[in-house]
Parts: sequence; C-alpha cells; structure tokens
Amino acid sequence: MFGFGGGGGRDRGPKKGKSVQHAVKVTLEDIYKGKTSKLAVNRDRICKKCEGRGGQDGANSTCEGCKGRGMRTKMTMLGPGMYSQSTGPCDECNGTGETIDEANKCKNCNGKKVVKEKKVLEAVIDKGSPHGEKYIFHGESDEHPDREPGDVVIVVDEQPHKVFKRKGADLLMEKEITLLESLAGCDFLVKFLDGSSFRV
Repeated sequence: MFGFGGGGGRDRGPKKGKSVQHAVKVTLEDIYKGKTSKLAVNRDRICKKCEGRGGQDGANSTCEGCKGRGMRTKMTMLGPGMYSQSTGPCDECNGTGETIDEANKCKNCNGKKVVKEKKVLEAVIDKGSPHGEKYIFHGESDEHPDREPGDVVIVVDEQPHKVFKRKGADLLMEKEITLLESLAGCDFLVKFLDGSSFRV
C-alpha cells in the first residue's frame, strides 16, 4: 500500500500479442435473419517439433549484431555532414535478439520457432447486431514463445440498404408521392427483409 513493499516491480507474466481485426460485410437482411460467417485466418503457431525453441537445446546464442536487444540503430547519410538516425529490428536476428547455428536449426520451422497455420473461424452474427458489433475469438491470433496469443476480432460492417435505413431497433423508409396522390390518397406494397410484402 502507498508505494511500500516494492509490489510495482513484479513480473506480471508474458505480454499479450497484437489482436487482429477483420470486417465482415453484412446486409440488412443478414442482420434481420441472423447469419453465420466463415473467415479463414492465416496465423503463426508455435512449432511442435522444437516446442518453440527454434533448434536443439543450447543451440540459441545472443545475437552479436544487436547484443541481444533485438533492435539496431542505423545512421544514414543524407548529404555532406548530414546524417539521419533510425532504430529498427535487427537484420541478423529479425528482432529476436538471438541467433541459431544453421546446423542446429529446427527443420520444421527453419529456426523461426513458429509455423504458419490456416484456420477457419465461424462467427454467428446475432439477429439485430448493430453496426460495429465485435465478436472476439480469444487466443486465435499469432502465437509466439514469449507472448500470449492475441485475439481475432470480427467487426460487423453493415452495408447500406436501397429501401430501408436503420435507426436503433426501427427501420425507416422514405417514399416519394405526387401531389395528386397526397390529395386523393394512395396505397403501395413494400417488400420486407424476409421476402414478405406489406401494404401501406
């Protein structure tokens, strides 16, 4: 309490990886009836053969290029006496901070610790889902040995409808009528979202 005890410096476990968002286009009819949408996701999964080590036990060593930091500072000459400084992932270790001897690399992942995998996710879009509604698939994004896998987030992208506009739980429709029709009265049929018609 009140900053005593050194609790602020505790290790809180591995960081979580980035979440990935995918927009799913749905029509007003889809939202009215409900829809199951399938999405193929390409993601990284920890290599099972080397269990995410990238090679044999003891094969990993600190990268000499970045001294294990994973980042390198580069100087670029812009002109006489003018330099630009930029920091980015190390080219030698791809930002991992360690290298693996070629002979000891895992043949399945080529020392990358992860392999590509394709998975089909099924999102059940509920009836009446609003535009921007999010469906979260926890832990279905990229895996990495030192991070928790991120989430795959599917976002409902409602497409404009040629007849109706949505306002909350209501549907609005505008209809142009002539002066004669407004004076004498008129009636017309409107095709609804489920295929049925109603008379106005």
